[in-house]
Amino acid sequence: MAKTIDRILAERRDLAERTGVSTPQTGTTVDAPPLLDGAGTSGPTPFSQTQAGLTFSAEQERQSLLIQRQNAEELARVQQRDALIRQQQEQAFQTQQLNRRFAEEGRIRAQERERTRQANISQLRVERQSVFAQLIANKDEVRAIIFALGFGPENDAFDARARSLGTTIQELKGARQLETTTEAALGRVLGREVDIGREGVRGLGTAISSARSFVQGGADVQTLLTSAFGVGSLREGEQPGISAARLGELIESVTPQGIL
Repeated sequence: MAKTIDRILAERRDLAERTGVSTPQTGTTVDAPPLLDGAGTSGPTPFSQTQAGLTFSAEQERQSLLIQRQNAEELARVQQRDALIRQQQEQAFQTQQLNRRFAEEGRIRAQERERTRQANISQLRVERQSVFAQLIANKDEVRAIIFALGFGPENDAFDARARSLGTTIQELKGARQLETTTEAALGRVLGREVDIGREGVRGLGTAISSARSFVQGGADVQTLLTSAFGVGSLREGEQPGISAARLGELIESVTPQGIL
């Protein structure tokens, strides 16, 4: 049976009520039906395609880029800090190595200086011993004793050298024993106490007062007295040293002719 117009309109109104689309009355224009999805039914617009969705997506992307940039900056700062720390550690290591090298070189130089110093001290001792032996060989026993004790002008140059080497002049071996025996010998010859020391030979008296002992003592006594008077004494009131020639003149001046 053919549908009447009223029937058709009724079905459309019923469809419109179910889909929410108004159905025009007779004689009105019918609007185009809504778009249908792939299943043939209409659906909501996705949020991502709305203005709010697009704005939200853009903000998310901006925040992501900002975080990436901040992370990159932080990474750069960390890398720069680590590079600076490595550089400082390298510099500290190099400085430590340099200081160690300088210390080692300094230690080697100090050892070399000490070896040189000890060699010079040994040489100084050898030279002093040589001077002492030479004085004895020249029959200048009293002057040799004073030198061996570390006194007298002959010793001054050695004393200055010793100080420059950071040491001091030491008495030569046997110097004190030789001093004692020589003082005793002079005391017996002159008949008075005699002392050999820093000031020379104290208690000698004058050459004239020793003339008899000089003449009667023989060659050994004359050699000993010549050495003692050659040194003389620096003590106040006593006689300074005189030469062997002057000693001979003084002895001769009070000695009868033909004795010397």
